[in-house]
Amino acid sequence: MRQPSRHPTIDEFWMRLRRRQVEPDLREALAARTHREARRVERVGDHETVVAVAARLLDGSDVPPEAIAAFIDERYDEPLGYGSEQRGTLPRPSLIPAGFAVLDRGSRDASGGPFSSLAPEAQDAVLAAAEAGRLDGPEGFDSALWFKRVRDLALLAFASDPRGMVQMRYPGPSYRPGHTWLDAQEVAQRERRAPGYLTL
Repeated sequence: MRQPSRHPTIDEFWMRLRRRQVEPDLREALAARTHREARRVERVGDHETVVAVAARLLDGSDVPPEAIAAFIDERYDEPLGYGSEQRGTLPRPSLIPAGFAVLDRGSRDASGGPFSSLAPEAQDAVLAAAEAGRLDGPEGFDSALWFKRVRDLALLAFASDPRGMVQMRYPGPSYRPGHTWLDAQEVAQRERRAPGYLTL
């Protein structure tokens, strides 16, 4: 006998938001995030390259890599808190597009095609080299920093998309203005789908 999923379905996610009376404008904003994949990457680099990087960084994600790539394209040049720039390196708005260009240039030199044309294992090897700081680029380019910034954006894209929230077993924003706190017993109830679990 197949065990039921331990996390809610996307339909249950939306139903819970309605039951908790989450503000309609917040529900609309969340719903819009489930359609990001319809948008092509236009600013940060080649669409196929950014999608391929997203696919390798979050392999197995319920959020399509095209949606993650669109998020990266939308947000790559926005600061993510204080101290997000490092002295001597390209600033974020230049660093991230430079990294995608470095991936494509290196792939073309090595195999004659863009990064997206490489086999997944070869893509992983290139990304591992980037993470280790072994990819060369223009002056001020640091591939390890580039990798960290892109990975951070990919994780933000995943966690802010309702499909990612469902995969993480996050029930979504709290009811109305305020917070909901779940203790271990309430989490166990929700996982067992005990009576009342839809309001937890």
